[in-house]
Amino acid sequence: MTDHRLVLPAPAPPPPPWRFPVLAVAAPVVVSVALWLITGSVFALVFAALGPVTAIASVGDQWWGGRRAGRRQAARFADAVASAERDLERFHAAEREALRDATPDGPTLVRRRHDRGRWHGDPRSIRVVLGSATIPSGLEVSPLAGPPSEQHPELVRLAERARSLEAPLVVDPVLGIGIVGPASFAMACARSILVQVARALPPGRFWMRVSQGAEGSLGAEEWIHALPHPHTEADRQGRETSAALVVEFGEAGEQQSSVTIAVAPAEGDIPPACRIVVSCAGAMRVAQHPDPAARVPLRPAFVSSVEARAWADSLRDDPRARDAADPHGLPAVAPLAPLLGPPDPEGRDLACHPLVGPTGPITLDLVADGPHSVVGGTTGSGKSELLVSWILAMAASHPPERVNFLLVDFKGGSAFAPLAGLRHTVGTITDLDEHEASRALASLRAELRLRERTLAEAGVRSIEGCEMPRLVIVVDEFAAMLAEFPDLHALFTDLAARGRSLGVHLILCTQRPAGVVRDSVLANADLRISLRVNNRADSDAVVGAADAAELDVSVRGRAVVRLAGSDVVHAQVALAGSEDIAQVSRRWPQSPPPRRPWRDPLPLHIDPRDLAPVGRGFPLGLVDLPEQQRQETFLWDPEGDGGLMIIGAHRSGRSTVLAGIAGRRMPGDPPAAWDALAGVVSLLDASPGGGIQPGVLTIDDIDALVPRFTAEHRVEWLEMLSRVLRDGPARGIHVAVSAQRLHGELQQVGALLPARMMLRHGSRQDWVLAGGDGAGFLGDVPPGAALWRGHRAQVAEFAPTAAESPAPTMSSLDPKRPLAVVTPRGATLGPRLRSAGWAVTPPDQASPGAIAPGTAVMGDVDEWQARWGLLGSLRDTCNVVFDGCTLADIRVLTRSRQLPPPLPPDQRIVWHYRADGTLGRARL
Repeated sequence: MTDHRLVLPAPAPPPPPWRFPVLAVAAPVVVSVALWLITGSVFALVFAALGPVTAIASVGDQWWGGRRAGRRQAARFADAVASAERDLERFHAAEREALRDATPDGPTLVRRRHDRGRWHGDPRSIRVVLGSATIPSGLEVSPLAGPPSEQHPELVRLAERARSLEAPLVVDPVLGIGIVGPASFAMACARSILVQVARALPPGRFWMRVSQGAEGSLGAEEWIHALPHPHTEADRQGRETSAALVVEFGEAGEQQSSVTIAVAPAEGDIPPACRIVVSCAGAMRVAQHPDPAARVPLRPAFVSSVEARAWADSLRDDPRARDAADPHGLPAVAPLAPLLGPPDPEGRDLACHPLVGPTGPITLDLVADGPHSVVGGTTGSGKSELLVSWILAMAASHPPERVNFLLVDFKGGSAFAPLAGLRHTVGTITDLDEHEASRALASLRAELRLRERTLAEAGVRSIEGCEMPRLVIVVDEFAAMLAEFPDLHALFTDLAARGRSLGVHLILCTQRPAGVVRDSVLANADLRISLRVNNRADSDAVVGAADAAELDVSVRGRAVVRLAGSDVVHAQVALAGSEDIAQVSRRWPQSPPPRRPWRDPLPLHIDPRDLAPVGRGFPLGLVDLPEQQRQETFLWDPEGDGGLMIIGAHRSGRSTVLAGIAGRRMPGDPPAAWDALAGVVSLLDASPGGGIQPGVLTIDDIDALVPRFTAEHRVEWLEMLSRVLRDGPARGIHVAVSAQRLHGELQQVGALLPARMMLRHGSRQDWVLAGGDGAGFLGDVPPGAALWRGHRAQVAEFAPTAAESPAPTMSSLDPKRPLAVVTPRGATLGPRLRSAGWAVTPPDQASPGAIAPGTAVMGDVDEWQARWGLLGSLRDTCNVVFDGCTLADIRVLTRSRQLPPPLPPDQRIVWHYRADGTLGRARL
């Protein structure tokens, strides 16, 4: 056997099979018969008997030797099995002893005179022993050879024994342990578990809370109160519970318990926090466990009340228990509820009690002691708990009409999430991006200007002379925010300098104060608090002493406080619970919602029906005006703003913007778009006052529409559009255009559209090429986010409208007239015409005045050129059409530079050469 592997012995091999020697019997018989035949002597036949005799002797020898070998193999196998069993017992004994040494049970602990493992190790990974049970063994067993039907029973039995052993059943107490059954058994089992938990959790870092049922009595369990762990809440009176006894342990600075031990007469009375349930009634077992394999019969470990009391008393002499007591006389845990002051709606200060000192609650007042405060503390020291308790303490005493809170958390918003519902809270700002940082600058500067105007209108020099709430700006991770947005330095310096008279107070919290908070800010921050920091420099930067660097790392919420002109005072942060937040939230039900200096970001979804009208034009969404501390409807006014260009990437909201503009929608196919624009141009060509109906023409995805024209049609269409953009506004015709990019010939269109809305772009380069300022680049933003007149905006969710695709304008062909067809596709068109009843003839056989109705003169360009002048002479008497010809072909035959309208893909649509010399479309 190796250290963790049991090698099973090989079973005794089966005896070799014996065989009857047929040849040995037959050979003497054959020889003796041969001799008899040769010699004629009957005595030769005697030799025939030697074969059978020899064979019988050989078989007997094999049988006897096999029995002796089998006995020797069986003896060796039995010895190997016995040796393996001894190895198994030794390993199980060692494994069992290792478990007991690593996790001693309650009876073992109370009998130890010296316990060197007490309050050592990581208290977050503690384990406790419930008692003895059959548990899986860590011993590895070599596999059995062969199918189960052929495996040796002894080896199967040995392998089964090796897989489990009788040993301590170890569980994680963080899962919570409930014990049910008769009181004597259940309490004895609970004592064993409580002794183990109290032995593992150092009293300097963990508190204890004891509760009992309404009809219960702690009785002999008074030994629990002798434990050195600080008790929190109403320990002796207990909290309401259906269990007979509930003992909770939690880390200092945390409200929630980390370990819960409960005793109850029935399983239904066990608190939900206990996910492990031990039944001491009848067949003792683990009744509940998250791991079904751990629900096994159990022999619980019991500790008597006398043993538990003696063990708890012995802890008083442990120097580590004495060291757990704070040298400054501070509690390990200080609940906030007793420190919340009464409502004081008429108070002009911000006095409150979020800390406990050696002699009682410590008063903090940003008005008297500030006007600003700097808070230092490393990760895990309790900064967030201090900020939450401080804000709640101020909100408990002072109504929203007197104080408002603006909360800025650069860690994602988790610290201030419980305070978002406070009536006093006017904004919660989480991780800032570049845009949010600029909003912060604009909004706070606007707040300072507003307060200055209010004081000037009231004729006073400071906020004490007017009815205006104080604004407390609380910033967590101040250093991280300034490192990413250095421009905020100047803003906070300005706030620190002018905050006292304007009623703006700062609470700036950072992990590393040294070198981060500027002297200009520190000079106006006389209220200094430092929780635990990593070095003397950080402690000196905040409180001017090294005390904060020497605070006990094991106690969360320890702090050092220094007010202007005072010595440092050690304090413990009061811990706020969910009930405290609810209580403060209910204190001011009659207070109206405060004015919000910091508006929330623009909503991602805006119903067009919610847009308030603000003037003439088309309301399109909401625009963010942080420098004015408001958001309002923005609109496009064609008369005042001119034509509108909307530029943005795919699915950025371009079509949605156009859907909000009531007007004539440009069709999306070239022939219909040509006709639509040509119709507008024809209206412009009419005499002034000729009945033009004012309106808006919207063109969606112009950069996708224009390339679909042929080169010559593209130039002409853009020229018509430029004409509409130049001359249309004077006649009441305006244009709104959208595109992904403005490239090539579209640049001239963009130059004629003065109003520009920039939506999301794929890259900063595209943004700049589209005419945007790189500083305002909109990249990773939702659809509809826009830049409008230099401000961020969000377009409302207008229902998309599909552009109508009217049939292209057609000329009417006189069915009574003959046809004159110019086409290079005579081989296919000729049979179609003949099947339709036309008499087809080539141009060289046609005479201008002798073409009968029902005749189609058809030929290609060369054939018509051979009869030069014939086509022009037929315009007055025939329907002259061009099918499948190029523009060059038409110009050669018509001698006209006129550009015919583009044709749709339908091959039945042709160009019609009218009698007046113009070209249009017709259906052949």
